Amino acid sequence: MYKGNCECQAVNFELSDAVKVSPPVPPMALPEESISEHVHDEYTLMLEADKQHVIIDSAPSTVNTLHTASGETHHVCNQCGTLLFVEKSPNVLHLKVKFLGHNQCPTW
Repeated sequence: MYKGNCECQAVNFELSDAVKVSPPVPPMALPEESISEHVHDEYTLMLEADKQHVIIDSAPSTVNTLHTASGETHHVCNQCGTLLFVEKSPNVLHLKVKFLGHNQCPTW
């Protein structure tokens, strides 16, 4: 499960289960109940995902877009100014997320 948020917690987002991450993150050796005790900034990843796979949990007015001269679109929180995603090409987002463990059993 990959989740992220802004600094003030007004915007929370996650990647849907349909997204495939390359390379795949291996299952953690920790029991699920202890994962939250061990998640720190070193579990933060920069990922690229299709816009359709990013689920945003906030009021629509909380996220603003800024267009840059280089053609990128930056999506930011209106309340704290945190950069949430960078859209470098249409419908492809670069975002910072935390890996919080696998939410389903892998299929082999």
